[in-house]
Amino acid sequence: MAPQFNLHQIYDHNLNFLLGAGASVGFLPTLSLEIKDGDGQNHTFETLAKHYEDNKEMKTMLFMLYYRECIKPGLPTPAPRPPRLPDKDSVITEYKRFITTLIQVLNKQKPSAKRANIFTTNYDNCLEIASEELMGTRGAQFEVNDGSTGFKTLTFHTRNFSNRVVNKGMLDRHDQYLPQINLLHVHGSVHWYKNHKGDIELNYGASNYTFEFNSEETQILNECRDILYDKEKTIADLDANIEKYDDLSELRADEFWYGYEKMPIVNPTKWKFHETVFEEAYYQILRHLSYELERPQSVLIAFGFSFADEHILNLIQRALSNPSLTMYVVCYSKSTKDWMEGLFGQYPNVKYIFSEEHALCNPPLKSECFK
Repeated sequence: MAPQFNLHQIYDHNLNFLLGAGASVGFLPTLSLEIKDGDGQNHTFETLAKHYEDNKEMKTMLFMLYYRECIKPGLPTPAPRPPRLPDKDSVITEYKRFITTLIQVLNKQKPSAKRANIFTTNYDNCLEIASEELMGTRGAQFEVNDGSTGFKTLTFHTRNFSNRVVNKGMLDRHDQYLPQINLLHVHGSVHWYKNHKGDIELNYGASNYTFEFNSEETQILNECRDILYDKEKTIADLDANIEKYDDLSELRADEFWYGYEKMPIVNPTKWKFHETVFEEAYYQILRHLSYELERPQSVLIAFGFSFADEHILNLIQRALSNPSLTMYVVCYSKSTKDWMEGLFGQYPNVKYIFSEEHALCNPPLKSECFK
């Protein structure tokens, strides 16, 4: 099992990438927590939300904290924007290196191909930021298709991912397909919102979704955050801390949920696909992923993705019946590799990339993993 693979050896395949929260570590936190249950197992925001599914006050507290810690720091801000912090800048740098490497590979494909799909479950705009900054340098000519069409108003639909940009030259004497990256946000994006017609529009300006916490809410969230990220704490400690707040009556639950439920994201819970008004786009993107993996000579590279989303996991397991599909899973650790082998061990067309010695593939996204 090699710690690296040569992406140029599969340059002429149908290239697909599946990126999860691990790809953006440093830019935004993941769903992982340190708090444990009674059996000593670590929780995530997802498992805790499921645990407190019937407790409105606790669920509100968890989602407030999830919004504050994992979503709000990634929301677009109005200009002039402050300089990026070093950790965030490092993540964007790695995304730019990854995209640059991918464009170089696409340029080796036949003229009518030169296309790759990046499916990401992240809400953040790391790929958009990295792509725009690369385009600004004019060092590489490529296109990013985010599924939208329009001028002042950009409207999203998956059918737009079939669009291509062709450079025909001044006298129409040649057709040159530009390298294209299709960017598909499986769980929604901070740039999406639903308009009055029920369509998804893209807004690359300041965010439409803001909620400011008052001093009482901030105190509650800070105390709960300290418990959730303490490896010595359990759910019993969290419950004991909450009891002193009179059923969390200080939280403005109705006001928070009114704004939160407008956000075009798939929530980190087992029932997430039932509660989002964007479920149609969610399933359209999943169908697009299924279609791409059914194509001959397809490759799927998964990075920073836990496969906790059962819909994506089941879809990929079905797609692996395609004998010409090869999936590469970049594993964060030995335990991650063991977990992935438990999910995909019966499929001979799944390969695992992991090296304890070199640790090349630890998040954030490292372009060294795709040489």
